[in-house]
Amino acid sequence: MSRVFFIITALFALLVSGCAEEKDTEELQPVVEVLMPSPCDTIYFGVPFTFMLQIEDPAKSGLGNLSFDAHNNFNHHSHGSHISCPMDDKKDPVNPWEGVWIKSLPDDKSEYVFDTEITIPLKDEDNNYHDPGDYHFHIYVTNNEGYQTFTTLDFKVLMPENK
Repeated sequence: MSRVFFIITALFALLVSGCAEEKDTEELQPVVEVLMPSPCDTIYFGVPFTFMLQIEDPAKSGLGNLSFDAHNNFNHHSHGSHISCPMDDKKDPVNPWEGVWIKSLPDDKSEYVFDTEITIPLKDEDNNYHDPGDYHFHIYVTNNEGYQTFTTLDFKVLMPENK
């Protein structure tokens, strides 16, 4: 009895694995190209700038969500391979700026240009100036099948009088 059960189980596993479609997850991840700002650009507190991405979904399942955040890089940490920029000396943050955005993307498109205007505030809600220096964006794009890609972009934020 146990031998018959083993044979049936093995045949069933073989049948199921033979029917499963293997997907190349790297080929199905969305592709993101940062159009603006450029790597290593200087952005100024209180001055609007354009944040623009070219997004493509090779899986053709439709785009899902975009999330991106920005935080300081005063300690010169890294988040993978990307263009690195000349940096200020390492320093401890006093009042760093951070930003987070979550956006829905058109689920009926496999190509899309995301374009928004961002202004980094000069001061926080307590009227204290934010720290100028090295920052970077983390950018995540997910398609409707759940495949996700990640990229980063280094930039510098300075006070407007340094413009």
